[in-house]
Amino acid sequence: MKTATRSSALAVGLLTLAVGAAFAHGGATGIVKERMDAMTEISRNVKVVGQMLKGTAAYKPDEIERAAKAIAGHAGDAMTDLFPEGSLMSPTEASPEIWAEWPEFSAYAESLQSSAQTLEGLAAQGADKKTVAAAFGKVAATCKTCHEAFRIKK
Repeated sequence: MKTATRSSALAVGLLTLAVGAAFAHGGATGIVKERMDAMTEISRNVKVVGQMLKGTAAYKPDEIERAAKAIAGHAGDAMTDLFPEGSLMSPTEASPEIWAEWPEFSAYAESLQSSAQTLEGLAAQGADKKTVAAAFGKVAATCKTCHEAFRIKK
């Protein structure tokens, strides 16, 4: 009975997150929608790895490898290409500071790609959980630092 209750609660929670994400991106079109979708995909994969490392999900190196590859695929040039100058149409969360500080923003995008590729490689090689966690810490720290500098607080 407790398992059924937990499963139901989890399903409701996931549905709430999905609906919340849909509303958060409501009205987004064009390049703004593309980058919001890419950021959502990065976030989803960061959460997958984070849950495994916290022990709230089974630790699966092949899933960490897949998630890291997905993160890396949305980083670097793939990320900066989603930020053409002046693309501040609502409901963007991008700060105008991105274009004022383009070299710094670009460096974060490259750092995210590099750290995600490192994480992917370590997972593929079967590195121990502590080593994988340290690599993941760099991925998460890059996201956090970039968001603090370049994401509008709502």
